[in-house]
Amino acid sequence: MTKGLLFRSHIGKKGIKRNMNHKCKSFVVLMSDFGMSDPYVGIMKGAIVNIAPSCQIIDLTHEINPQNILEGAFVLSTSFREFPKETIFVCVVDPGVGTSRNPVLVHAFNAYFIGPDNGLFGFLNEDPDKECICLNNKVFFKASVSKTFHGRDIFAPVAAHLWLKGPEIIPSLGSSLPQLLDIQGRVPLITQEKITGTIVHIDRFGNLISNIHRDHLLSIQSNLSKTRFVFRNISCTLYNTFAEAPEGKPAGVIGSTSHLEIFIRNRNAAQITKARTGETVYVYPNHT
Repeated sequence: MTKGLLFRSHIGKKGIKRNMNHKCKSFVVLMSDFGMSDPYVGIMKGAIVNIAPSCQIIDLTHEINPQNILEGAFVLSTSFREFPKETIFVCVVDPGVGTSRNPVLVHAFNAYFIGPDNGLFGFLNEDPDKECICLNNKVFFKASVSKTFHGRDIFAPVAAHLWLKGPEIIPSLGSSLPQLLDIQGRVPLITQEKITGTIVHIDRFGNLISNIHRDHLLSIQSNLSKTRFVFRNISCTLYNTFAEAPEGKPAGVIGSTSHLEIFIRNRNAAQITKARTGETVYVYPNHT
């Protein structure tokens, strides 16, 4: 990462000048728990294009359950690699907005992540070469910062400046952080006897997606076809596809993110079981 060229030469008495010539060749991707019935998402986009008019913005999702940091972390961690290198992710699942929690920018896994340091970015600690910056230079913020909308006032403007001017501005954004906060439940508990996992996301089909990765299963069970797991005291079988399972009963499949999903064939498992994120799934090795 290029360092050392500060942004101050572009800062005048009236603030930071707009520049149509941008140095970042990728996209800004937004993720939040805002939903789409309120203007918050549109306002964040306005904050970005007000600084970087030609910025290309993509919505990952705005349907993270309100305040569900664990779900946001899962969705982001299983999605960001599908985008080009150096994509800028602006992520707002922020129940602690306005408190002492840090606003951060992280460069990790060849991408940039901007949002609250509350566990949402905990998975980025897995990159030993990550760079973490606590955003504390108000020159790059909205002139007036509210206590309730840092997505508009801090995260979106910083993303726009980064997209416009490139990584050379990073040293001037704030101070270095050694590590990011993580969140309990992001990874399952694995012992020789079992895997204890968590339902972290429910998709629109009602499939219950866990934090148990295919590699976790292989760590205790070499033959996945013999994998059996327990959800709400119901013993379930793992199938290769949705269509292979019998109808009317919970079953499992390794989904597109390589995580264990619980489903009911041609039905909505979440509605039928009234399941919620945070519930526990157990996987036991089968040595027969």
